Amino acid sequence: MRAEERRQAIRELLQQAAQPVSAGALAARFSVSRQIIVGDVALLRAAGAEITATPRGYVMQASPA
Repeated sequence: MRAEERRQAIRELLQQAAQPVSAGALAARFSVSRQIIVGDVALLRAAGAEITATPRGYVMQASPA
């Protein structure tokens, strides 16, 4: 999986998640290090994604319908 594909998958997963998702859980799901996930989330946020880091994991604000 390319980095762009992984970031898109992370975005979609966070949009659908009912609870916070930890960087460790994302790392395990995509078979990369936790630090790669942290970097991916930083890039997504820089591109305008409204991702918030909480003590329990990442959450994304729901898009307006």
